[in-house]
Amino acid sequence: MKYYNQEITKLLSELGANDVGFADLSPHQQWLHYQYGNSWDGYPYAVTVVVNFPKAVVNQLLEAPSHSYLRFYDIINDKLDGMTLAVANYLEALGFAVFPVPASQRSGEARLDAIFSSRAAAHWAGLGWIGKSCSLITEQRGPRLRLATVLTDAPFICGTPMNPQCGNCQACIDACPVGALKNVLFANDLPLSERFDGKACDQFLQQMRHSFGKRICGRCIAACPHGR
Repeated sequence: MKYYNQEITKLLSELGANDVGFADLSPHQQWLHYQYGNSWDGYPYAVTVVVNFPKAVVNQLLEAPSHSYLRFYDIINDKLDGMTLAVANYLEALGFAVFPVPASQRSGEARLDAIFSSRAAAHWAGLGWIGKSCSLITEQRGPRLRLATVLTDAPFICGTPMNPQCGNCQACIDACPVGALKNVLFANDLPLSERFDGKACDQFLQQMRHSFGKRICGRCIAACPHGR
């Protein structure tokens, strides 16, 4: 069987990706079905693309909301979407099924999660672990990065999930202004609501929209000591 790791890694590296991962989704079907029903049954693999956020820009968020953060947030998301589109077009031309998951797209007004979890895919690919902040954390950058995903049936040699390295650290929990983080690490059999109070977070972001003009916080990301 031919695997496409080399071709996809080369393509994404040339487009500016800071890291690339490959996840086998088949061991996680129960979790995927719980989260998304059978929407993604035809895509047994995930390609994860990573673009780093400038550390100094993220670290501003500990002091106050930042227009610089908002600007780079949009720039990086656009860059990620261009990369996943390129991967999708490449694999689709070879006859594979693909679905590029848009960066930072909510699945609906009533839900805060995306149509597919790029964080989970990145974790299963071995790029990092999902911390108490519910963000992907890597040894090199902590959570100061953005992710996007391509779902596909193209075969890859895949990574293995990393063990969490948060230990007793509660920096992200202490930084949250509304106590939305519940000091619980990600597990396949644990719903998001057990780790994160989405309603409290959403209400705070709405308040920020009224006071600052945009939905912004990110204090949990800025507070993380990993990769600082």
